[in-house]
Amino acid sequence: MPSFPDHFQALRQQYFEPLCDELGLTAERYSEASSAGFASVSATAGSVRIHFESDRGLCSFLVGFSGDERDLCRVEEFAERFPRIRLLPEGQQRLSLDEQAAFLRVRWADLQVMFSPDHAGETRAWRAAKAAAYTRKFTPDT
Repeated sequence: MPSFPDHFQALRQQYFEPLCDELGLTAERYSEASSAGFASVSATAGSVRIHFESDRGLCSFLVGFSGDERDLCRVEEFAERFPRIRLLPEGQQRLSLDEQAAFLRVRWADLQVMFSPDHAGETRAWRAAKAAAYTRKFTPDT
């Protein structure tokens, strides 16, 4: 089995780099904490930041505002706003890296609108509502 950095770099070259080329993304930031099993890279185009990360070997894409490196949302969550690609029996949508990259390609124009200054408030409100709903699942009723 390849080492953590080699595994991440291979997936980065397979999924992230071609996406950057196709969508005209400009790579901005790369970080790696191999002892902690975490690595990430991000790139922007227009109002959207695409982030590719590996957390202990599990890789995924995240999306956020180009000017904000921290407020990121898993692509699978944004995919819920569109017709479902595939649902698991419990109603969740889990997408492979191929499906996540395909979603970003197909919905790129939609994402540019959602993250544009004209729609930023709506997108941030949707994200806040999603985060609050998630937190409520773990908060006992009072």
